[in-house]
Amino acid sequence: MLAAVTLVAAACGSAGSAAQPATGKQTPKNSPIVIGYITSITGNASSTFADGPGGAQARVDLQNAHGGVNGHPLKLVVEDDQSSVSTDLTAAQDLVANKHAMVVVNYSPYAFGSIRYLNQQGIPVVGSGFDGPEWGEEPYTNMFTWALPSESPVQGKLYTYTTLGKFLHEIGVTRYAGLGYGISPSSKASIYAAMTSASKFGIKQCYLNNSVPFGGVDFTADALQIKNAGCNGVTGSFVDNSDIALSAAVKQAGIDAKQVYFTGYDEDVLSSPSTRAAFDGSYAQATVDFNPPNKATQAMVATLKKYDPSYKGGIPDFGLLGSYISTDLAIKGLQLAGKNPTPASFISHLRKLGSYDAGGILPSPVTFKGFGTPAMFPKTSCTYYEQLQGDHFVTFSGKPVCGTRITYTTPS
Repeated sequence: MLAAVTLVAAACGSAGSAAQPATGKQTPKNSPIVIGYITSITGNASSTFADGPGGAQARVDLQNAHGGVNGHPLKLVVEDDQSSVSTDLTAAQDLVANKHAMVVVNYSPYAFGSIRYLNQQGIPVVGSGFDGPEWGEEPYTNMFTWALPSESPVQGKLYTYTTLGKFLHEIGVTRYAGLGYGISPSSKASIYAAMTSASKFGIKQCYLNNSVPFGGVDFTADALQIKNAGCNGVTGSFVDNSDIALSAAVKQAGIDAKQVYFTGYDEDVLSSPSTRAAFDGSYAQATVDFNPPNKATQAMVATLKKYDPSYKGGIPDFGLLGSYISTDLAIKGLQLAGKNPTPASFISHLRKLGSYDAGGILPSPVTFKGFGTPAMFPKTSCTYYEQLQGDHFVTFSGKPVCGTRITYTTPS
């Protein structure tokens, strides 16, 4: 679903061991439950994630207004990983060892920095799985993503969907260019998945650059090569700043190509005249449609307006929206874990949940059953495609595009 903004370490890193593993001791009756939250408030990923804490806090405030979870009030503790692998680890260590977090929402492209440590401590982790493959790989059964873990190899295969290829075919793309971040195996994998999806509809690869610097904004040379290759379709697996820069470079080169990005459907794009001009005509993949929002999405927007003072209305960006949904998933896990939950009961009960759609916000449900098997991936998956037209986005065909499950490979 969201194959975007991605970093992952081949080096899932040195984990460290600042705390002893979770003991499984029950939370005393009516005592507060700490939800840890990590994101990139500063650094090179902040253009997408800086507003995320407001979304997480809004969902916690809503839950506390309704009595918390089984009588337990919730407390959100926020950590900034500063767009750093090592800082993500120290943030996780602080949350577990010093702040006593029962669950960690790690909504950062650098989340892979702390995965081994959190797994060793037996702490459940929730997010949308965009930083790397660990969300669907052994031994990380403590990790739960509300987006499909399409970069996770399962029994020697990688899974994706025909959704993007179907969309590209419908908008007339025949020769397709893809660009990903070089530091990010996950970003690169999303481009290989996109190419495979496109090939199912006879769309040919015309240009590939999977070595873009993270957050890069100079695409002059890429645009020239895309033009010379005769491409009429372009996709970047980036954060917003890179999306806008590539879109502008393609236009400045005079290339008549349909552009599709995995982020960019947000109010930040609409609020700046220069950004709107650069992105005008481009498509952005969207997990949630705001044209118009359904009842569940309307309720989320109302919650953001009530509890997040920095939210001024409009389309939440990937950081804000995803943080809200990730925190909703953390709360769902706590609800399932019983009256006096433990990290272990959270993991065991949430792993039995076969359908989650954030209360109707997501266009198609995900499952937490079948970890490490193809059953993790539903047979079909749906997403929206939103085109910027002047000063507003328009939903392609007015409904989600749905595709079927397929396998793909990445070059060794």
